[in-house]
Amino acid sequence: MASSSSGNSIAASEAVQVLVSSLADESPTVRQSSMASLKDIASLNPLLVLDCCYTVSRGGRRRFGNMAGVFQVMALGVSALNEGDVDPSFMAKLAKIATTEMISSKELNADWQRAAAGLLVSIGSHLPDLMIEEIFLHLSGPSSALPAMVQILADFASANAIQFIPRLKGVLSRVLPILGNVRDVHRPIFANAFRCWCQAAWQYNMDFPSLSPLDADVMSFLNSAFELLLRVWASSRDLKVRTSSVEALGQMFGLITRTQLKTALPRLVPTILELYKKDQDIALLATCSLHNLLNASLLSETGPPLLDFEDLTVILSTLLPVVCFNNDIKENSDFSVGLKTYNEVQRCFLTVGLVYPDDLFTFLLNKCRLKEESLTFGALCVLKHLLPRSSEAWHSKRPLLVEAVKSLLDEQNFGVRKALSELIVVMASHCYLVGPSAELFIEYLVCHCALSDHNRNDPENSKVRIGAFCPTKLRAVCEKGLLLLTITIPEMEHILWPFLLKMIIPRSFTAATATVGSLTM
Repeated sequence: MASSSSGNSIAASEAVQVLVSSLADESPTVRQSSMASLKDIASLNPLLVLDCCYTVSRGGRRRFGNMAGVFQVMALGVSALNEGDVDPSFMAKLAKIATTEMISSKELNADWQRAAAGLLVSIGSHLPDLMIEEIFLHLSGPSSALPAMVQILADFASANAIQFIPRLKGVLSRVLPILGNVRDVHRPIFANAFRCWCQAAWQYNMDFPSLSPLDADVMSFLNSAFELLLRVWASSRDLKVRTSSVEALGQMFGLITRTQLKTALPRLVPTILELYKKDQDIALLATCSLHNLLNASLLSETGPPLLDFEDLTVILSTLLPVVCFNNDIKENSDFSVGLKTYNEVQRCFLTVGLVYPDDLFTFLLNKCRLKEESLTFGALCVLKHLLPRSSEAWHSKRPLLVEAVKSLLDEQNFGVRKALSELIVVMASHCYLVGPSAELFIEYLVCHCALSDHNRNDPENSKVRIGAFCPTKLRAVCEKGLLLLTITIPEMEHILWPFLLKMIIPRSFTAATATVGSLTM
């Protein structure tokens, strides 16, 4: 039996060695099949796979043509190890192989390099001190691998905040002295690392609120990094450096002292707002950072708001056109980014509304009265979003909102009409529609249910981006809105029918009859 078992082990080892060797095959199909098989085996017998991979990895990239594949398999194998099977001396050898490969090349972000980083992160999940000490060996001196090492620490923080944060002080004490000499091309990597480290600190604080890892030394390190990012990197001519720095600063706002944040505000706000002149992805990260800034400045439990409403008007005026821009996304690839940006903008307004509800209400109504399409559209969208959340604070202002909406009923732009229709539905569901104004607003919705597509080329709807909204979308909004009101408000059926008598155009009458008939069936 022992002989048979030994023979099976040898056969299994030889089979795995063949699969590992096949990772460097010329055929992509063979490489993919070998990778899939090794991953399956690694989850069942990680030690066997790691031994075979270790054998070929000692020769490095010059002797084996697919080190990325080997490192990927090894990372999976290490992750699959039980705690009792983790041998620190063997893990140290694997870590040394990975870092040796990385420091031997000036490449950055190559496939094999990312795979080697993944192996080190996997080792860190079992033996964090061993992995971090191996990284520290290469953080001193003018090594070309510095950015790659810092990126590994960022990946480890994102993957395992609980293991990383207790070691944050040691990381910062070694990284901060070299920040001043980092070249522009590498600054986004370091800025991204600070973003990941701060996110990990937030995660750790949520998981262990009574065990704050941010002692005086860590706070001092973070304050120093914050000043460098704000005063030097965030004003760089390189757009990537600026955006990555703002993204990192956005994660630091709630960690630095209130005094430092207040001092930085005159420089921070213009730096973030400047990014809105760029593309959608940048607008998203700028809005996320702006939301974090507003939270830290306005909602702190340790003091009054750091920004008056007058200080916020420039921010809010910048955000309103962003609402408009991100509601006209045509490409599927941009839809997700646009929706996320839209939601972040609404969160910014909600934060302001929690502190300055009356001022914000007046601000939004004034933007509606300007009748500038992009600002009106943005203000209507924000009002629709905030109305259910601020109903108590805005209760006494119902007549003002009703009058503002009435003044917009003659707007011709389809985007504005769509936003106005959505707001009317929300107002109706919160008891804003009473008396003659209620009938006026319901008539507005019913009339738009009878829109035809011949209005698509109306010159009034080509002035701004939101004019791209078509009659079909507007009609659908009104139909769904009326259906919702009919279901939720019993009296609505009796209110709707009289408006059919006012439809004098046959085609409109037929369409409206069909719509209302479907609503009341």
